[in-house]
Amino acid sequence: MDWQLVDRPLILASYGVNLAIRARRALVGPRRHRGDAANIISACIDDCWNGHCYTASPGYFHQFWTRDLCFSAVAIARRSDRDRGRVLASLSWAIRAWRRRRSHITTTIHYFSQPVDVFDYGVDCLPLLLAALRALEGERIVERHRAWLQREVEHYVDEVVDPDLGLVRTDRKFSAHRDTVVNRCNAYGNSMVALLADTAPRLGLRLPDPLRPIARDPAGLLTEVFWNEAGGYFVDRPGDTAPSGEGNLWPYWTGVVTDQARIRSSLATLAKQGFATPYPLRYEVTRDPAEEPLFVRTFMPNYQGTTAWTSLGSIYLQLLHHVDPESAREGIERYVAWIERDGTFWEVLDGDTGRPYRSSFLTQSDASMLWSAIFLDLIRHPDLPPAILSAPVNEPQR
Repeated sequence: MDWQLVDRPLILASYGVNLAIRARRALVGPRRHRGDAANIISACIDDCWNGHCYTASPGYFHQFWTRDLCFSAVAIARRSDRDRGRVLASLSWAIRAWRRRRSHITTTIHYFSQPVDVFDYGVDCLPLLLAALRALEGERIVERHRAWLQREVEHYVDEVVDPDLGLVRTDRKFSAHRDTVVNRCNAYGNSMVALLADTAPRLGLRLPDPLRPIARDPAGLLTEVFWNEAGGYFVDRPGDTAPSGEGNLWPYWTGVVTDQARIRSSLATLAKQGFATPYPLRYEVTRDPAEEPLFVRTFMPNYQGTTAWTSLGSIYLQLLHHVDPESAREGIERYVAWIERDGTFWEVLDGDTGRPYRSSFLTQSDASMLWSAIFLDLIRHPDLPPAILSAPVNEPQR
């Protein structure tokens, strides 16, 4: 049965709901929570629980988003046993939905449990899913779906990995965290390939041939191709000379690269070159409209350009606090100030003013983001290691 044909009217209906949410928010604004930053963020996270899974937000992105949940999984689970159980329940629910629909892992499960890739096959979804299951000790889920997960590993490698180079393929594009630009072979995607090569065997899954050399040294190929030795930072794509915001976070947040000297150097570069000023963190310091597809350039210009993304900002601040607490202090205080000012946790900020991004009546920043858990983890448990994907949850005593 062709589920895409059966559910196309339902997907269109879901977008109608989304437009209604945007119109209402443009008129009356998002829900405001009271209290200090920690209480506000806790309320935002609770609003993302819909009874069977965590959604990326209670607003425009009130759907299951694989990457959003999984890269925040350790931070969410550190809140409490209840939250850890909810993350595992969300992952179990998603796998059952994909299997029921005879679908591969997708970026999103839309309303009516419809799997959808926005906008292409995700270079990150399977690696993040397996890393979250490992970090949260979800072995029972892995065992229940082992054969299906093994097939997904093989499908991922066929779709994503160049069999000759071991890098992300350059002949097709993929969905990634920065999903409104064209993504091919970049540092983000190759961090995910390395994460998969490291994680799958630890869960008892077999690696296809192209990943086996990477599994012996997950950081090796990534640093060989993308590390700029003279500058002391990761470039975004092979042949680039300049750093990118995301390229200097994800190798570390995945736990693939653990060299503390590289972490310090990357974060110092981002600070020096303006990626974190005044609000962390920008994808780039100079907007390149040519990077944006026509639809994005027209209706949501600079959405993922020089704006400050709070997902990246939260990761940046947690990594920076771990290696240089004093340097992180000002950025943390700026985040706390706007959270308490607005009573929510924005998706994306104007990179200069700290106000929520807005390009038109219907195109503006979402609020109450699930990934706020990363910043919450930082301000509630500053003495814990960063909530990276290769780390066990290590839930603190409350």
